[in-house]
Amino acid sequence: MIDFSYQAVDSKGAPIKGVMAAESESALDEKLHSLGYWLVEAIERKPKKNQLGQKKVSRKELIDFFNGLHSMLGAGIPVSTSIAAIAEETPDEYFSQIMRDLQINIEAGNSLDEAMSQHPKVFSNQITNLIKAGEYSGNLGTSCYDISIHLEWLDGILADIKQASIYPVMIVTAVLGLVFLMFTFVVPRFSKIFDSLNLELPLLTQVVVDIGKFTTDHWLSILLFPFVLIFVLKNGPKFVPGMGLFLDTLKLNLPVFGGLNRMIVQSRFCHNLGLLIKAGVPILEALKLSKDLVGNLLMEKAAQDAVLAVNEGRKMTEALRVHNVISPIVLRMMVVGEETGRLDSALEYASTRFDKEVPRQIKRVFSVLEPMIMITLIIIVGLIGGAVFLPMFSLMSGIGG
Repeated sequence: MIDFSYQAVDSKGAPIKGVMAAESESALDEKLHSLGYWLVEAIERKPKKNQLGQKKVSRKELIDFFNGLHSMLGAGIPVSTSIAAIAEETPDEYFSQIMRDLQINIEAGNSLDEAMSQHPKVFSNQITNLIKAGEYSGNLGTSCYDISIHLEWLDGILADIKQASIYPVMIVTAVLGLVFLMFTFVVPRFSKIFDSLNLELPLLTQVVVDIGKFTTDHWLSILLFPFVLIFVLKNGPKFVPGMGLFLDTLKLNLPVFGGLNRMIVQSRFCHNLGLLIKAGVPILEALKLSKDLVGNLLMEKAAQDAVLAVNEGRKMTEALRVHNVISPIVLRMMVVGEETGRLDSALEYASTRFDKEVPRQIKRVFSVLEPMIMITLIIIVGLIGGAVFLPMFSLMSGIGG
């Protein structure tokens, strides 16, 4: 079978484009013609390329799609009819086009997971495997509901982090801006006054003056440094072996943020693995998919070792325990789940626990961070102020004497 990116028109002349597998271009033409479409152009698709799949669809659109599909399937409406109805109500024309392509593929005899796999930028491997498991077990509606719940959970976590971080980020930006301005404009002016008076500067004042001189001479480099640092941290792991693993391990052991990062990584692993196992995906396949969704290379390495352990007939938890990423409480839940054959229930329980704890931890972390930032600002301003006025007091004391 060959994957084709095609363009066609319907009986009214309305254009349609999508991706479909067929034995040849003529076989594709026959498939489309049997559905009431006329083929205009067909291009053999290279692996992992997709004309429709170059853009991303918002998480909210996906949540609405799977919620709608769950409701309509529950009402007994066929899959292709359900998708066609949702496509008509979708304001995003790009996503609506993808849904029409899903409909055509299904009507041509392909399964829903096969149709979705043609659009990897929109439907991840996790989603297509959950859909595949749902179709195989006859619980497609339940799988759609589970996917929507999972996407809502992920959206909620990211929203909590974003909301909690806005105020601290604004404060940090203001603090850094104020300190930069003080060292760039305020300190150098006082430095000129000290030089004109030939004052012998105290150590604290000399340090502040030297920092001010350095800031004035290299202000452009200082402004560019955060952007260069972000670029290096983002792209460095692609070129430096081991850098990504080192940084991700560091994230889990940072003061203040380390506990939160560790909790989020565990939560994502438990959510994804539990969801896949619950849908009927085999444990090995579920672990392979989950390891790519945790967002941390140390956790990914632990999951990969768990895959090897299961392949060798050992318990998954034996490999996870070695890396010290999963907390002892969650590990005990997994051990009990493996021994009783109810790993999906154990992971679901752990996920529920994280659902409650992660938002609390996010608020707790940023509630600690805010006063730390303010105290740091007070200390910096106090040191600069003290350094500036110490020579003045010395001068006034000399005049008074």
